[in-house]
Amino acid sequence: MYNSLVLKRLLLTTGVLLLIGGSVVLAPTVFAAASPKPIASPGIASLSGQLSATDSTLAIISGTATDSSIATVSANIAPIVTEKQEKDITATTPKTQDKLVEFLNQHPISGLTWYNPIQYGIRRAIQNGVPANIIVLILLFPVITSVIALARHLIGLKGFGIYTPAVLSVAFLSTGIINGIILFLVTLLASTIMKRLLKQLKLQYLPRTAMMLWGVSLIMLLILIGLSFLPFTIIFTITIFPLLIIMLLTEDFLGSQLTSQSEARQLTIETLIIAILCSFLIGLEKIQQFVLLQPELTLIGVAGLNMLVGRYTGLRLLEWLRFKTIITE
Repeated sequence: MYNSLVLKRLLLTTGVLLLIGGSVVLAPTVFAAASPKPIASPGIASLSGQLSATDSTLAIISGTATDSSIATVSANIAPIVTEKQEKDITATTPKTQDKLVEFLNQHPISGLTWYNPIQYGIRRAIQNGVPANIIVLILLFPVITSVIALARHLIGLKGFGIYTPAVLSVAFLSTGIINGIILFLVTLLASTIMKRLLKQLKLQYLPRTAMMLWGVSLIMLLILIGLSFLPFTIIFTITIFPLLIIMLLTEDFLGSQLTSQSEARQLTIETLIIAILCSFLIGLEKIQQFVLLQPELTLIGVAGLNMLVGRYTGLRLLEWLRFKTIITE
């Protein structure tokens, strides 16, 4: 009797639960079928149209404002970039070419003779489309290396050999001396930070150098992104090749640190001094015009200077100043 009563209650409870479950499942369908269609009210439709029109107007105004701000920024940057390119001998621009070609036209030559074959060939090459600034830089590069050799053997400034100061001076000529020094110092700081971070990893030389350049590139990228939010014109005028040259030269600095930190700092300072001097020298318009107008005299003079400097075996200027008291005694 008790068992049958319990069974009935269980069956009743199960039936109620099934009924409630079926009602819950069927309710959305019934309500969806019975729900009336939305009534199209003229007032609501008009308000919706006004809101859509307002959104379109705001989008147009926003787009116009964005375009105007971009155009304003571009208009402010354009004169800075143009002025820098006109003064940059390393940039092949119409303004630079016109200036050099005009100078050659103001100083014509009669024709091909025994003493002007290179000058005659240069003029014909420029007429055939060779950029005049490239020819000037090629003629100036032996001048740079001769100045570096003179600074080493007569003055006593070592630097990082002859290649690093020469290339660095051309990079400074492109970026500007002040901007170039800032980039060089920032790159040295980034390379020093990466060297200390990689010291614990004990990697082989080439992977370590690749990781160091990876870190330098990342730090330089973050710095350029940060400078874009500040009123610095350096990011508007810098080009990729001088930046890459400065970044790649950090390997020489790290290699010099293997001996001693003080010697590395001294070589870095001497390299900067030589590079700044050479950059200032080849940046002079008179020097550029002279090598373009007198290439034979330039090449012969540079060769003769190197022959004289190479045969000098006396004391250098810094050595003489260092041992001045001993020499005078």
